Amino acid sequence: MTPATLIACESLEAYVDGELSAAESAAFDKHMVGCATCQQQIERQLLLRTRLRTDLAGPTASDALRRRILSSLPQDQPESNVVNLPRRQWLAMAAAASVAAILASSTTLYVVHPGSEDEWQQAILTSHLRATLSGHVIDVASSDRHTVKPWFGGKTRVAPIVLNLADAGYPLLGGRLDIPQEDALPVLVYKAGPHLVSVFVRAADGTTQTAIKKINGFSILSWSDNGLAYSAVSDADGAELEGFQRAFIAARQKLP
Repeated sequence: MTPATLIACESLEAYVDGELSAAESAAFDKHMVGCATCQQQIERQLLLRTRLRTDLAGPTASDALRRRILSSLPQDQPESNVVNLPRRQWLAMAAAASVAAILASSTTLYVVHPGSEDEWQQAILTSHLRATLSGHVIDVASSDRHTVKPWFGGKTRVAPIVLNLADAGYPLLGGRLDIPQEDALPVLVYKAGPHLVSVFVRAADGTTQTAIKKINGFSILSWSDNGLAYSAVSDADGAELEGFQRAFIAARQKLP
């Protein structure tokens, strides 16, 4: 193992915990493609988190204790890129973690032989689960599209169209950089009720047929519009994602 590889492997814990910057996470993604050791370690950590979240019942804090803890916290807290999810969503994520581990261990296959729509959907589901399980869902946290869109400048080949759909019930939370296959891509993060929606954006290769696919309780909706291909991943149901898609297209058509 070379010194450079050793340094990269030592970043694994910080990567899983969402402590790396966007650039560092992207570099680790590239390293992991060719490192079987890191792939195995991440698989083990995801499986361990699944067991901890599903098998261990934590004590329920009393209302009085919650009030004391909250009152002791400083009022001015810096913004965080960690999105808090309801317990039932964490359990849903944990239940799917075994799938994520299997897909994560197959990342090399997606990179070496990209192109298949099935492989693409499995790759973005893996990326979505990895982000939610680690808590590193957002690199740039903002509901302002004029903040989120410029953040991606120079980081990806694709310049995403960023829309805040709060008026339609789908507020923009921010965005992150992700590498589901071989290229770094912009991912827009929205809320749909209690659900998170990761929207992967790439250049359209022809016309993408609008279609929904269900994989282990998660919905993936893909469509193309104005030269870009979108894939929305969420544990929301298909009808919710279709509503999101309609709101997104309607808002884009209103842009100058």
